[in-house]
Amino acid sequence: MTRLVGRPTVGRDPTCDTILVGTEASRRHAQLAADGPLVSIRDLGSRNGVYINGRRVDHAPLARGDVLRCGEWIGLLVAEPNGGGFEQIGPGWWGGAALRDAVAPARHLPPDVPVVIQGETGTGKEGMAAFVHSESGRRGPLVAVNCAALPSELAEAELFGYRKGAFTGAHESSVGLFRAAEGGSIFLDEILDLPLPLQAKLLRVIESRTVRGLGETRDVPIDVRVIAATQESLRSAAAERRFRSDLHARLDGLTIVLPPLRERREDVAPLFLEFIRGRAGGEPPAVEAKLVEALCLHDWPLNVRELAQLARRLVGLHGASGLLRRSHLPETLRSAGGDEAPPAAASAAATPRRKTDDEAEFEAFVGALRANGGSVARAAAALGISRARAYRLLTARPDFSLDEVRKP
Repeated sequence: MTRLVGRPTVGRDPTCDTILVGTEASRRHAQLAADGPLVSIRDLGSRNGVYINGRRVDHAPLARGDVLRCGEWIGLLVAEPNGGGFEQIGPGWWGGAALRDAVAPARHLPPDVPVVIQGETGTGKEGMAAFVHSESGRRGPLVAVNCAALPSELAEAELFGYRKGAFTGAHESSVGLFRAAEGGSIFLDEILDLPLPLQAKLLRVIESRTVRGLGETRDVPIDVRVIAATQESLRSAAAERRFRSDLHARLDGLTIVLPPLRERREDVAPLFLEFIRGRAGGEPPAVEAKLVEALCLHDWPLNVRELAQLARRLVGLHGASGLLRRSHLPETLRSAGGDEAPPAAASAAATPRRKTDDEAEFEAFVGALRANGGSVARAAAALGISRARAYRLLTARPDFSLDEVRKP
């Protein structure tokens, strides 16, 4: 992390303010300038050029989030973080200031306060639930429930338990998932997919701190912390009458909003390096700077999950080569940037419009549909989203027909 003051130079020469080690950097490669809130960079006649967002420039302004490449070095313009850079926040949890600030309120939360975790698919909501549970000091287990996968006719029995013979197929009694989490926490993932009648019963369980299984005649006290997860705001869903407002009020002890990966681009490269170290099983392969540049320019519609899957793929296919190159990336990522673009003026260096969350997720879903023969269920499973979310994406695009991806 370099804080810009004045007009620092970068390059291989020992007299430069920031020394760039490597064969592709020139002795005096570039000069940065900080004039109040404005930051710019000038190429000092380097052999391999200066690139902003994959485009070569001679002299151009820098904006927050811009990806800079000089030789084998990649830089990212960010606001100065509070409390340091990339680090391990919790077991299996790595990130910088944006993620650290998002999870900080959960560290000292009373152990009985319910928590809502809001985040796009792949941002790590289940990992966040495990973090909240571990920080609570509760001795009981963490029981995870995918509400979108609960069969509607059996959801109440699965959650709250049932007595033997309570319904056809109930050959044995079950305490249910809530009582299985006694003394611990229950994680209700995709809680928006719970039917409204079941939401009413969940509200009663939370309010009374008791549960009554199907076929049973008495309430059983429980000590369970509820952690719910959603891809969209429960407050907005309640305002649209898709979620009970009284249940939202009971759940909203603390809402943690996990930032998508595109809003913490400074974490992309170190996260990728952590993933390939974990997959390599020994000495990890080196990584070409142009590959890192392409990763930083990608919007990551499936977030950290997508980055982890890419690391697994690259190590499995190309790890033995000893160097991961941009040419090893899938075409959708490989096309980011390029050495063939001519030097650009300041006005041409601007970042193009980024896709909205829904646009990016819809494109990823269409790709999954094509890969799965047009099956909505299999495509949703491949992306890690619920079928209800998948159909909401389709409904929002009436111009799209499933026949487009089912053609032979």
